[in-house]
Formats: sequence, structure tokens, C-alpha cells
Amino acid sequence: MMFQSDTLANHPKIRVLIVDDVAETRETLHKTLFLEAGIEVVGTAANGEQAVEMAVERQPDIVLIDLILPGIDGFSATEQILQQVPSAQIITMSVNGETDYLRRSMLVGAREFLIKPFSGYELVSSIRRVFQWGSGGPFTSVSEVG
Repeated sequence: MMFQSDTLANHPKIRVLIVDDVAETRETLHKTLFLEAGIEVVGTAANGEQAVEMAVERQPDIVLIDLILPGIDGFSATEQILQQVPSAQIITMSVNGETDYLRRSMLVGAREFLIKPFSGYELVSSIRRVFQWGSGGPFTSVSEVG
């Protein structure tokens, strides 16, 4: 007989790095993901420089990154992360839903673009979807809730 814990042990958790310059947003995202089975937050960063350093150090599966950050912005940080951690999948997020942000996100290698505010359900769905697509999957969706 297989117990649920045995089943979960066979599936490694999706390792997520959260990057946003607003502490309250980082905390909210962390709390939302903490409650999800199969997802582990491996770190939070407040700027692009920290994001790149933490991505190299912690090797996340998914980097959830805001595009407007102090110092290195989310676009440049995404490029640097993908150069140094090619296995990472990037989900960009922004309050700005303009087409230019979406286009630039695609060009630097993001897999998905979330427009703030988004629901916990949309966040988790996006993380699971991008993780399943893996490194060979195309950027195919823009998600907006709210």
C-alpha cells in the first residue's frame, strides 16, 4: 500500500525564487506558495542584483520576478539569470500590462507574464504550467486577473 507521503516523496518540489522590490508583495507571494503542496520557496530578493546572486546560489526551477526593480531591472536580471542558470524558468510580473512589457519579457526569455494583481490560483497555476513545460516550452500566455 502506498501512502500519500510516499507519493509526494517521489516528486521533488518545484523550487521557486521570488523577486520583488516591495516587501509586502514578497511576503504575500511567499505565504501563498508556502501553503501549496509540491512548491518550495528557496529565497526572496528585493532587487535584480540579489536575484542573480540567489539564482546562481540556490538553483531554482522557477524565478518569479517583477520587471521594475531598483538597480538591474527585471529584464536584465532575467537575461543574466538565464545565462548563468539555463535550467531556470522565468515568470515575469508587472502592474504594467502594456504590449511592450510582454514583448520585452518574451525577448529576454520569460515563459509567462503575469499582470498584477493576480490571484493565488493564477500564480500557482502559472508556476505548475511553466515547470511542466520545462526548458523546451514556448512562451505562450499572458495571465490577467482582477
